[in-house]
Parts: sequence; C-alpha cells; structure tokens
Amino acid sequence: MDSLQSVLPKVLRKRGLYAHAQSAQVVHLAQRWLEQALPSFAAFVRVHTLSHATLTIACSHSIAAQECQQVAPMLREFLAPLS
Repeated sequence: MDSLQSVLPKVLRKRGLYAHAQSAQVVHLAQRWLEQALPSFAAFVRVHTLSHATLTIACSHSIAAQECQQVAPMLREFLAPLS
C-alpha cells in the first residue's frame, strides 16, 4: 500500500498543482521560521510568495526589514533542502 507521502506528489503533478503546492509549503515554512527567529518582529513580517526561486517578504516596519536582511542567509540555508 502506498503512503500519502508518496501518492500526494503524483496526484499533484498529474493535476498540474505540484509547483504551486511546493511554493505554498516554502512560504509557510519561511513564515514559521521567521516568526521563531524574529519573535519581536513577527507582527511586522509577512512572507508573500515564492516565484522563480525568489521569496518575497513584506515588512511593515523598516527595523523589521533590517532584521530580516540580517537573518536572510540563515533562512536561505534552512530552505535549501526544499528546492
């Protein structure tokens, strides 16, 4: 019997949704990582999209943007195995 972990990617690819689902997973994981890495700025940082290997992060405060730039290399390392 196949597990859900092996069947789901096949079904998503068949329906043409695999890339979209993978992007959504990366966005979700990046948001969670940033909330843990920058807990005091969690309300000011939102991960929006992953498109063409570019992760878009919106910051509603300039200090939050600076802090995001500081942790960006660590976030990139965290997300590297997913790509």
